[in-house]
Amino acid sequence: MRNNIYVPIPGKEDLEAAKRRREDYALSRDQLAEEYNEAIAKRYTDKKDEQTVCIKCGKEFTAPSDSSIKLCPECR
Repeated sequence: MRNNIYVPIPGKEDLEAAKRRREDYALSRDQLAEEYNEAIAKRYTDKKDEQTVCIKCGKEFTAPSDSSIKLCPECR
């Protein structure tokens, strides 16, 4: 049985390629996170626009779009 142990030493090109892959991955991850954050912010503002203020107690609630009722479920 041999006692020699082979340990691969990465070359300069391999290190540069690994660095480039890490940078590409970080860039794509950041772009995806930005898209997700924009989508969340858009949904939040859209939902905020759908809020209706109760004419009796002043609390905000989500009313059906076809409804003309201005009272929250607790005040009905």
